[in-house]
Amino acid sequence: MTMRSLLSDNSRYIESFHVFLKNSTEHQCMLEFIQKTLPGIISSIGDGKSPLNVLSIGGGSGEIDLQILKQIRATYPAAAIHNEVIEPNGEQIRCYQEHVAKTSGLENITFTWHQETSLEYESRMKSSKEMKKLNFIHMIQMLYYVKDVPATIGFFHSLLEPGAKILIMILSVPPSQTLRDN
Repeated sequence: MTMRSLLSDNSRYIESFHVFLKNSTEHQCMLEFIQKTLPGIISSIGDGKSPLNVLSIGGGSGEIDLQILKQIRATYPAAAIHNEVIEPNGEQIRCYQEHVAKTSGLENITFTWHQETSLEYESRMKSSKEMKKLNFIHMIQMLYYVKDVPATIGFFHSLLEPGAKILIMILSVPPSQTLRDN
């Protein structure tokens, strides 16, 4: 008997992910980090530039991304922000777009969504010779899905403007230790 991948069935993946979030403190920990620590990290990414170019790799349904964008907006209230999202799951992109439509405070922020993996994005950028420079890149819980972590980080690091930042968040403790007591 072979095991099916959750990634091959989008609805099962999304359902499983929501069960995980319901029973973990992952999002609460991320939100605390975004509110308390992220402002200090992003305080140097703008350097008077506009627009600020942000890349979300594995943006999921956008809840965390929108919190990050609100912190960037609070730090740089006058800057135009372009947020580019790389997400391989079409259903997650649709959810992200719905969250954007329902969220206030996103004035002067534009969004572009790409339904592709980080490797597909990298290949597309290299073949188009586009290689745009970015002010802030974040990879939240996505490095589990790449084959060559150092090469992936290296590529995205090469896209950073001087003074820009890359934020990588991964679960650092076994999932059983992040579950709340029921």
